[in-house]
Formats: sequence, C-alpha cells, structure tokens
Amino acid sequence: MQPTFFDPPELLSDADMTRFIEEGYLTLRSKLPQSFHDAIYEELALLEENGRVGHNNLLPCVPQIREVLDEPHIRGALRSLVGPDYYLHFHRHDHVNFPDAAQPLHKDGDNHSHLAIDGRRYHPTRYVMLFYYPQDTPVERGPTGIVPRSQYTPRAKLERARSEWSALVAPLLAEVNALAERGVSEDERRAIWRERHGALKEQHADLHTSVRMLEQPWEERKIPLAGPAGTVSIVHFDLVHGRFGPNETDLPRHMVKFLFSRYREPTSPSWDNHADDYPGSPDDGLSAVYAFQWQWHRGERQRFGASELGDPERLASALDGDDEGAALDAAYKLATHGAAGVGPLLQRFLGDDVQRRTLAAWGLAAAGRDAVEPLLEAVPGDDPHLMARAADVLGDIGAQAEAAIPHLQRWCEHEDTTVRLYAVEALGTVTEQRGGDPTITRVLDDPDAWVRRNAIISLARAGAGGTDPVPALAANLYHESHQVRGWTIEALQRLDDPRAREIALRYLNTTRWDQHPKSGDPNKRR
Repeated sequence: MQPTFFDPPELLSDADMTRFIEEGYLTLRSKLPQSFHDAIYEELALLEENGRVGHNNLLPCVPQIREVLDEPHIRGALRSLVGPDYYLHFHRHDHVNFPDAAQPLHKDGDNHSHLAIDGRRYHPTRYVMLFYYPQDTPVERGPTGIVPRSQYTPRAKLERARSEWSALVAPLLAEVNALAERGVSEDERRAIWRERHGALKEQHADLHTSVRMLEQPWEERKIPLAGPAGTVSIVHFDLVHGRFGPNETDLPRHMVKFLFSRYREPTSPSWDNHADDYPGSPDDGLSAVYAFQWQWHRGERQRFGASELGDPERLASALDGDDEGAALDAAYKLATHGAAGVGPLLQRFLGDDVQRRTLAAWGLAAAGRDAVEPLLEAVPGDDPHLMARAADVLGDIGAQAEAAIPHLQRWCEHEDTTVRLYAVEALGTVTEQRGGDPTITRVLDDPDAWVRRNAIISLARAGAGGTDPVPALAANLYHESHQVRGWTIEALQRLDDPRAREIALRYLNTTRWDQHPKSGDPNKRR
C-alpha cells in the first residue's frame, strides 16, 4: 500500500465549515479497502481496552491505523478545522462496546484540553476528536451517539445536579473498586453495587429524579453515528456524546478515538474559504455564536466585533434570562457594541452567580481588545480566583490582549497555583505572534504538574521568547505526569534547535514499542 501522507490535503469547503461550526461534527469515509479495516479489527481484538497494551499505547500496537489519519481528505478536514501543523494528541482509546448498554451523555473531561474554570470551556475549535470504526456499525451494534449543536451550550443545571449525585455515589464506587483489588468476584461486586446503588436512589429520590428529568431533553436530541467500516467522524471536543445504545449483536464493536490539538491561533482561513461573512442563517438562535466562530477561524475576529448586533439594553436583559441558549447568544451580541456591551458583560463577570459570569466571560472573550483594559482595571490584587478567571478570558482573546502581557508575566509567578495555571497558558496564546515570552521558560520547573504542563503547551505553540528552554524540557521527559511528558516531546520537536531534535529522537527511539514479541516475526527465515 502506497503511503498517502505526502499527497496534498483535500480541504473542506465553506459549506463543510458552516456545518461543523453549527452542528459540531462531520462524518467522512476512509477510502482504504475493506481488507485494511478487517485487518485493523483483528489487531484491535488483541489489545486491552484499559491496560498498557492499547489505550494510550494503541498506535504503537496497531501502527497501521495511522494510514487512516494520513488520508488526504481526512488530513484536509483536520487541517481545515484545527489549522496547519496540528498535533496528534498522545491520548487515544479504543472504546469497545460488547455488550454494554447506552452510556450517559457527557462532554469529555477537560484534562486533555483546556482546563475549564467555572466550567467555562473554550468555544473556538482548538481541540477536536476523531472517531474511527474498523467494522460495519449499524444502530444495533451500539454506535457512538452525539447531540448535534451541543458544543457551545452550557449545561449548568444538569452538571450541578450530576455533581451532587456523583458525590453521593463516589464512596460506594471506591468501596466496590477496593473489593476488586481484594479479589472479590465480579458477580459479587455487581450484586453489592445494585443493592447499595438502589438504596441511594430511594434515599435521594428527588435528586435522582431531577437528574433524569434534566437529562431527558438531551437524550431526545441524540443521534447515532452509524456507518460502514471505515466511517470517520470528527467532532468538536466539547460535543455531548456517549454510546447510543447496547450492542445487540454477538460481535464486539470497536470505536477508536483520537484527539487533535491546534498548534497556532488562526491568522487566515485554513480551508477552501470564499465567503467573508458567515453564510448561515441570521435567524438561528445561536447565530452570533456561529458568526464569531466563522471570523475566528478566518483570523478576522475584529470583523465580528464591528457588526453591532441587536440592542444593548435588550441583550443585557436576555443575558439575565432563564433560556441558556438565548443568554449565550446575547453575550456574543453584546460583544459587538464596544464599551456599551463590555460594561454589562463585565458587571456580570464580577458577580457571584457562576452561571451568569460564565456566560459573560464568553462575551468578553468575543469582545477582544475592547474588553482587555476594562477587565484588567476591574481585577484587584487580592483575589486570586478572579485573577485566574481574568487570565482565562485573556488567553481566549489571544493576540489582541497584548496590553495584558505585564500582568500575565507577574501572575505566572503568583503564589496561588490556579493563578499560575491560567496565566502561563494565556501568556503563550497572547504572545504567539511575538515568538513567546521568557517568563514561560521560568515556569517549566513549576512544582505543580498542571502548571508545568500549561507552560510546556505555551512554549510548544509560542516559543521561548529568546531564552533556552532545552535543558528544562529535557528534564521533563521523565516526569511522573504523562501530560508533562506528552507535551514535552511535542515541544522539543517544534523547537528550531538541533539539540532539541536530537533529544526528542533519542527519547522516541528509547520508548519505541514493537507490537510483536522478539520471537514472533511472521517473516522469520527458516
């Protein structure tokens, strides 16, 4: 089979991008032969879903899957969505459905993307997931289910109720897991779980019923990502998803999940773009959200900021309403009114209502440069949590927040871990077009692993601001956190430094995985 990596990518069209921005997903089809997918299916059957032979080591175990990721139309779709030089994330997983039931709908944990503060996930496409089926996956074989148009919508009430319920269930889950470690059989553990979990549902019937009622509208909007072998779906990282239903066949269903990360903030369109303005309907309930994403992807967010959508007073009222979608759209529309829009957004951002201030934060991020000075002036020096939230918004704004660089530099060395966590990530995004900042290198040995991870991400994307980060990066290659290790190897490969490339190559050769045992070469000469 001839490799296709060097064939030119087939980019998405304006219609494709509009669909992704609105719906949150695209479905493609591999052009590789059926025999290829059959072989992948057989190889996956030998792996452990959650063990070391598979999971994050999946690609070294079944390296042929890379051929799917390298197909020109799939590379082109990824390039269109997350830009040139995107990064294949080190987390990947083969989800096996056999014979499991439907899975609760959820958004993936943010530990593999941007760590959300106040539950505010970034809306622009900085991370996507790719789902690949090596076998025919009709509905009866339990495909993944998704909720279209759920990637931007907050689920505050549901998530709060789920959090309460999870806190009640956590001790029971820990107890059952401890029984497994002591060798208690699976049947016994299931019986204990059923009895005790049922008792919890009776004792806290109101909460359990509330969770189910809040989940129901999402379940009603769920659709299956069914398709033949070779079906590839690319979804926004924050799209609501889960197993659509049980696998009713007698054959396992594999769904191989990969993550991809954007390398740089967009400065120009990375797809086959012809339309300057968002081509979708202005009557859609989230039209302002979609219009902003369109211009963000084109590298012209200022074009959205000049559009003056709606009446500021009415929008401020909608921002306080109970309709989460209407409130979100109002936040984005307020972002187009300069100071007249930033004022009410900032007022709510500084308040105690977490749901309201989260909505306002999305609006401030969309307002861009107009929001930077008012935001900095409003942040006192004695409120670490507010500093962290402000840094989070400034990072979402990106290069237009250059006036905040001195503040972010100071916050990178703040005694509060959370402040440093968001400040160093934001400093990288804000200084991307300037080659990074020297402060980032100084944070590469932060005592907190997550702060260190964010510093490495910033360095990989922005640069080191004229400093030498190679020794500190090399020291991180064997850090206990796989997040630190994974991003370090990426940063070393991105640096224009022969030492970094040599260190990266030596590390990759050392950690190389051979999927065959030493005596198992099928082509051994006899």
